[in-house]
Amino acid sequence: MSTYEELKEKTYKLGELSPGSIQERWLTCGNPDCKCARGKKHGPYYYFAYPDRETGKTAQVSIPKDVVSDLERRIQNYEKFRDDLWELVEIEVEMRKG
Repeated sequence: MSTYEELKEKTYKLGELSPGSIQERWLTCGNPDCKCARGKKHGPYYYFAYPDRETGKTAQVSIPKDVVSDLERRIQNYEKFRDDLWELVEIEVEMRKG
């Protein structure tokens, strides 16, 4: 099997994909009597940042801690897919130059 065919096959076996990133934040609540006013912030809180197709800007949504590892896997799958896709494009270009 050629490198092109191998990449094409692998690309379809990656599983669920999520373009974006996970951000961890520590926040202050604004209460002057709270521990966060003395430097011990609340958190961590997790956010998923992703490209919004309608606006072209980065959007974000708060996510619970228990989905972080699954989402990290999906992001890694997407990054691998993107890399493999570009490699496929490069191979196709070379094949057409022929």
